Amino acid sequence: MPQATEQEAYELLSHLGISYQKVDHPAITSVKNLTFDLPGPQVKNLLLKSKKGKQIYLVILPDEKHADLKKLADELAEKRLSFLSEEQMTQLLGVPAGTLTPLALMHDTENQIQVVIDAAIDQKDTVGFHPNINTTTLIIDFVDFQKILKYLNHLPIFESL
Repeated sequence: MPQATEQEAYELLSHLGISYQKVDHPAITSVKNLTFDLPGPQVKNLLLKSKKGKQIYLVILPDEKHADLKKLADELAEKRLSFLSEEQMTQLLGVPAGTLTPLALMHDTENQIQVVIDAAIDQKDTVGFHPNINTTTLIIDFVDFQKILKYLNHLPIFESL
């Protein structure tokens, strides 16, 4: 799997005519204990697999929310969920741990990943994602994020997580 690049994220946004606010910052590997603020509501991204690894989920939820994997498994009609290894993430999306972003979904050409978005995320607001590097966050309108997912053939499901 080729490494996902920052340039291809910007090319995707340009191709779709999506505007964004670019915020450069120190590296973020987790939303816990950030020492700075980003504009607008922020989210965290989790890459999970079903018990037997047949289904993979990119779960997007508000950064202040704790991910209850047991409850999430129940919501998705799975027996159990676990995190993908860094190696699996790199093979599937071309990004290392700490840089997971839905903008890397262009590398999931076989559509193995089901995007799951927490219904608590305000779809009338903005959302921030890394452009395949964790030292920049791009703030975009949620409606534009949905355009990206549609273009990449990764239509999301919305769940109360």
